[in-house]
Amino acid sequence: MFELLLPVAVGGAALIFGRKKPMEDTALIELVFKNVGVGYKQDQEFIYPSLVDTDELENGTRYIYQTVVGLPDKVLAPLEALLSSTLNKPIKLQYEKYLRITVYSEKMPTKVFYHEIPQEEGWVVPLGKNLEGWHFHDFDKVPHMTNAGTTRFGKTVMLKMMMTYLIEQHPDDVEFLIIDLKGGLEFSKYKNLKQVRGVCNDVQQAHEALTELHDVLAETQLEFLNRGWSNIVDTPSQKRLFVIIDEAAQLAPEKWMPKPVKDMMSACQWYLSEIARVYGALGVRLIYATQYPTADTMPRQIKQNSDIKVSYRLPTGYASEVAIDDKGAEKLPSDIKGRALIKTHEITEVQTPLITDQEMMKRVKKYAITKTTPPKEKGTDDTFEIR
Repeated sequence: MFELLLPVAVGGAALIFGRKKPMEDTALIELVFKNVGVGYKQDQEFIYPSLVDTDELENGTRYIYQTVVGLPDKVLAPLEALLSSTLNKPIKLQYEKYLRITVYSEKMPTKVFYHEIPQEEGWVVPLGKNLEGWHFHDFDKVPHMTNAGTTRFGKTVMLKMMMTYLIEQHPDDVEFLIIDLKGGLEFSKYKNLKQVRGVCNDVQQAHEALTELHDVLAETQLEFLNRGWSNIVDTPSQKRLFVIIDEAAQLAPEKWMPKPVKDMMSACQWYLSEIARVYGALGVRLIYATQYPTADTMPRQIKQNSDIKVSYRLPTGYASEVAIDDKGAEKLPSDIKGRALIKTHEITEVQTPLITDQEMMKRVKKYAITKTTPPKEKGTDDTFEIR
């Protein structure tokens, strides 16, 4: 039987902290086991967890203990908190056949910078760093992403960071269609980069660009069909088109709006949902960002087809559940910008990299070109064609 007697923990912690001579991590861990009754009874003897292995990590040590089978989360959570406070170090506690206690030598970073990001191959972007190191996302494995978060906590910075990384890693193959519904204030300065196919500043421009993209992708889909291709990752094509939406709430129709405006907004949401449903296979990657996620601002088709979800701090548990299908984003620290939750098959907390507009421009300005807009005949534009 596994016992965790939290009232005894107070006395146990006092006993531990009252010692003058520092103790090794394993000695402290095992003292906690004894003082709070962690273990099980076998016949008349109480058996405490026994250390069976130790793994040295880049940022700490993992201690592996053998103990009773089947430790529930309601037992692990308070034990993790107690061990962390006792050792005065960050702790991660897991149970799968063995009790694994990871003791980190450094605390969670409160700020990381773009220039610290390691270089990775493929269509990957950095998500951030935590106690376990750097985390990346591969857009060729999971093509679409949602990004939520209260203003000024890092959402738009993350979009710029990913854009910079993709340009530096794939300068000749990456393309962007950016729908900047903050009036173009964030991304218009990058519209002359050769990788940027367009920056839309309002709903009308977004509607025109997405309508055009829809027509081109319909033709590209036919080409894939004729060639027997089902996914761009299995073709010779190295091109990828990223559609970035910054402040998608501006595409949510309201009852009081004129019908033509509502129709344009609804059409934009439909086009973006179509990208999420169908066009990832053609090399289109959707990054859909909004400040306050609701059922109106984050359409179901987009959310369901985005298997990676990022959330910075949000004001309520409801908003967190909409953003990442779980609570937690409302509990992120309000005094640390750039702290985010990454939801895939699990939830991971990271500190996302900081990049300023000045650094971004310094890194990508060499790709600026002079762009002209010549007259075009209907049906001849191939701006967004993927080959």
